[in-house]
Amino acid sequence: MDPTGTPRDRTDLLLEAVVTVSRGLELETVLHHIVETAIELVDARYGALGVLGDDGRIARFLTVGLTDGQIAAIGPYPTGHGVLGELIRHPVPLRLHDLSAHHASVGFPAHHPPMHTFVGMPLRVHGSPFGNLYLTDKRGGGDFTDDDQRVLEALAAAASVAVENARLYDDTRLRERWARANDQISRQVLAGSSPDDVLALIGSQAREVADADLTAISVPDPATGRLVLQTASGLGADEQVGTVFSADGTFAALTFRTGIPMTTDDATADQRAGFSLDLPVKLGPLAVWPLGKPGSARGVLAAARVQGRQPFPSVVVEALGAFAAQGAVALELAEGRANAERVALLRDRERIARDLHDLAIQRLYATGLSLQRVARTAPPQVAEQLTTAVDDLDETISLVRTTIYRLQPGDRAGGTGPRRVGLRSRVITEVDATVVSLGFAPRLRFEGPIDTLVTPEIADHLVAVLREALSNVARHASASRAGVLLAVADDVVLTVADDGVGIPSVAIHSGLRNLARRADELGGSLEIGPADPDADRTGTRLVWRVPLPTDAVLSG
Repeated sequence: MDPTGTPRDRTDLLLEAVVTVSRGLELETVLHHIVETAIELVDARYGALGVLGDDGRIARFLTVGLTDGQIAAIGPYPTGHGVLGELIRHPVPLRLHDLSAHHASVGFPAHHPPMHTFVGMPLRVHGSPFGNLYLTDKRGGGDFTDDDQRVLEALAAAASVAVENARLYDDTRLRERWARANDQISRQVLAGSSPDDVLALIGSQAREVADADLTAISVPDPATGRLVLQTASGLGADEQVGTVFSADGTFAALTFRTGIPMTTDDATADQRAGFSLDLPVKLGPLAVWPLGKPGSARGVLAAARVQGRQPFPSVVVEALGAFAAQGAVALELAEGRANAERVALLRDRERIARDLHDLAIQRLYATGLSLQRVARTAPPQVAEQLTTAVDDLDETISLVRTTIYRLQPGDRAGGTGPRRVGLRSRVITEVDATVVSLGFAPRLRFEGPIDTLVTPEIADHLVAVLREALSNVARHASASRAGVLLAVADDVVLTVADDGVGIPSVAIHSGLRNLARRADELGGSLEIGPADPDADRTGTRLVWRVPLPTDAVLSG
């Protein structure tokens, strides 16, 4: 009815509805207008719009008429089974007197309000299925009529144009953000910023442009080839930088190895889409891109939205691919600059070594010969002092020769000497070796310059402690999860935690005494306690801490 109380003609309502739907530019706003307008036109109590994903199932489900409490009580939205799926399989208008009487009906979930009369209308955009309108429970108790169906068909035609316009508007705005982000990243790359800074910028910009909840960039560890989280943005993942990802069987590992991008609309439905990160929510849409071409990937870029959000549209996936390409360029330029600096350093070293050999050593040698000649005719006391000075010169010449030797490029001992394995690689090897006995892969994370600051003596003790700690988890904890964190700053701190049955209230086992003794020898400490005192299974947290030598901290 109009403000004067006169019943409004349905044609007027339809014209007003078309104008209202067509006025919006934000896709989300347009979709809600469509549902609200459809309810008003056919006098329905409930309405919904199911937007189809690339797999032909319902990817988004917008409802009108239900309260937030009812929506929460019903649980997950439908994906296209039962009567709702009937319109997906046969995209033609459908009217029913009673939903539950249809042969495709599968009933309602618990806490779902009763619904009887039904009309469904497919929506098409550019001739392709876009989604379906679902309207139930006509007010007054009657069935939906032929007139209702014709009005909805007219609305669907107008909605098609409105959705397409909103899509184009969204794409245009996204490409504008994409262009601005590209410009900012390109400036950073050309300015010679460090790879860490450029990758962090790429991750944050990709998250903003893609409207993602999480972006993560992982690069391979030089020694082991395992992917390590380099930078992350969103969902608190930035605090988990340094996490080592699974060696195989995940989207990230497969994309890195094959160079083929991988996407999914629901990460919880595919085990390969799992992250080795401790996130507060479940992930839904996920896209993973390689940093570089197949066969020469330098890492991977992953973007994700929380479960329940709409999948990434094609233009967003395209933008993510461009961000990944920029990441590859940044890493390649950084590697080129590092190689150039390395060549310049080697040349400088060779020049210094040549000057020391041709100038410094020869002058020292000549000075020594002169002092020896003077010593032959000098008084005994002076001759003794001159001989001591000549010995000092010989020792200085020996030190200079040693310095020259160290300045020469290449391995020692003619290039046949074994290369020392870094602590990071040794820790990864130890963790991998326990997967079979544990029955799962522990989470592993590094913080700080592991291979730079930790001395060989501390490294040997630490590897032994880690092996014993993981062995205890496998033998005694009955755990389903475990995590290893190695952090290096002023101290070396190894933390091993699990969700098992906890430490029994008995004397410390000999193995734990050995771990404490190793810490004591290095001036450190061992702490053992529950991982989560409030949980049913408290688990165990072992913290092995030793100080770094002062000279190691200063040199770092």
